[in-house]
Amino acid sequence: MQAKIAFIAYPVSNLDKAVEFYQKVLGKKPLFHREDWAEFELGGQKLALQKDTCPAGTGATVYFLARPIEGFIFRLKELDTAMIGNIEVHSYGKLARFKDPDGNILGLYEPPNDIKK
Repeated sequence: MQAKIAFIAYPVSNLDKAVEFYQKVLGKKPLFHREDWAEFELGGQKLALQKDTCPAGTGATVYFLARPIEGFIFRLKELDTAMIGNIEVHSYGKLARFKDPDGNILGLYEPPNDIKK
């Protein structure tokens, strides 16, 4: 796996409210704010807010850059890693989640410019 973090994402139940909160706390506007996703740039790192139905306080997920995502998933499956669901395709790229041996959730991210149409 490539040793580069693409972004860190927090699940939020009310994206608009969360964006307003983080905008005030961080003192900056988001790079973008869509219906289910918003991102802030913080010193070269990205903090993402993802509208989700997870219980409050679920915590952050670190997403590793994966180009192409399918190759990384193949490698994880060879290692008998527990995958969570299937690849999700969004306007902002492809996402996939998996668990480490302690059950921590991690993610893979392939940017949209890498996705073949």
